[in-house]
Amino acid sequence: MEREQLKAKVPHGYGKVIAKKAGVKEQAVSQFLNGKNDNVNIELATLEVLAELSEKRNDLLARIN
Repeated sequence: MEREQLKAKVPHGYGKVIAKKAGVKEQAVSQFLNGKNDNVNIELATLEVLAELSEKRNDLLARIN
């Protein structure tokens, strides 16, 4: 997944969640999402957060159906 696609999928305010998971500052997450650094830990944390959100969404939708 390209960085622009990752950035588009990260909900507003989740930079803080990603930063905490990656053990970095929010500014580092912002720089990563804007293509200004290549921190693998931030990339993995971003993917984990997006996967968790997707799983949570799917679980909630399954409850409705």
